Amino acid sequence: MTISTQKIKNLLQREAVESENEGQYMLRANSKLKQILHDAASDSSDVAAVQTIRSFVETDKVSKRRLLAYCANFVDPTSSHTQTNARDTQVCLHTYLQKSELYKLVDFINLHRHDTTFGETVYNLMNQHGMTAPQVYKNAMLRRQDFARATAFEGDYNVTKRVAWQIIIGLHCNLQEADAVLFSAGYLRRKNDVDLIMEYFISRENYDIAAINAVLSDLQLKEFPCYEPNRRGDPSLK
Repeated sequence: MTISTQKIKNLLQREAVESENEGQYMLRANSKLKQILHDAASDSSDVAAVQTIRSFVETDKVSKRRLLAYCANFVDPTSSHTQTNARDTQVCLHTYLQKSELYKLVDFINLHRHDTTFGETVYNLMNQHGMTAPQVYKNAMLRRQDFARATAFEGDYNVTKRVAWQIIIGLHCNLQEADAVLFSAGYLRRKNDVDLIMEYFISRENYDIAAINAVLSDLQLKEFPCYEPNRRGDPSLK
């Protein structure tokens, strides 16, 4: 086991690592959403709020995933999580203690109804970083076709969290930018093993997919699929 892997293993042992996978996490959030809507159904004053939530969830897969990710813990990565009150105490803004869970969701929807797509977010960051699409997908070790499908502005291609992470590495994002890219695909950075490992590498500006895969392999975790183009057959290299 390499020194870097041992450091990461120690990090995972220190953190409260979530054992549930992404599917289990979303199922838990979906159960919570159903309960919130069920509790509101009997109150006639909440009809408009319930309809707003249901319409947003039915818009597309990403909108539903964004709302479910938020619903799990009511944490919004696009907003400041804390502020200092009159007593110089840090207060978590995402708790919204004065509001019911139903109206937290409505506020979230109103804030994010017109967010940029995953592809728009990626290309905006590419422009900010002065990078081209070939640079990004080669850094990420993704096929050109897979990158194009994932970043298409229209269509119903379902970007997985692992592909989003690879593109984040390809873009050489910092953690704030990584959160924006993940969220645009409907995901949050959580305290699970893979997300903590990605956070470790990004915080150290290490964007080597091979090194990340070596650590994942050492820890018996699923590696990122890496495409190594054939220089004769890949037109993007000509």
